[in-house]
Amino acid sequence: MPTRSQKPTLDLSISGVLIALSVFVLWGVKEIPPPFFDPIGSAAFPKYTAYIIIALALGIALRASFALRNTVAPSKESFREEPLLAVSVVALSALYTLSMQLELLSFRWATIVFIFLLSTALSKFEKRVMIISAVIGFVFGFGGQYLFTEVFYIDLPQ
Repeated sequence: MPTRSQKPTLDLSISGVLIALSVFVLWGVKEIPPPFFDPIGSAAFPKYTAYIIIALALGIALRASFALRNTVAPSKESFREEPLLAVSVVALSALYTLSMQLELLSFRWATIVFIFLLSTALSKFEKRVMIISAVIGFVFGFGGQYLFTEVFYIDLPQ
């Protein structure tokens, strides 16, 4: 069952932007020269894509306009700002990248530590989440190292 949007005005705005972009694409498609050998034409794909985007955006806008009529004021208790948590997420992400850039940790160990510390901070030191995040960290660290180096042949920090 689809959930209703919490911000119908945002849905309306995004729908309007998507429709405007699609109109610009349709306007630009007029300048594509007609094909010599292709019966459909080279402009068919962007044209039909723009039509599909317009149709979907109109559907979202219609749903959002109905939701806008039936909105109730959101309660103040549903969201609590935590600037320290936000700063810690950004700092951990920067330290993750910096530790590999300065060659302090390899990709494998930096990923394990990053996933563990980030999920620990986000769960506010809940023990069950810390255990699961340690396992997930090892899977992503060792699995990512294997996937990137052996399957995709990407050089990672060692």
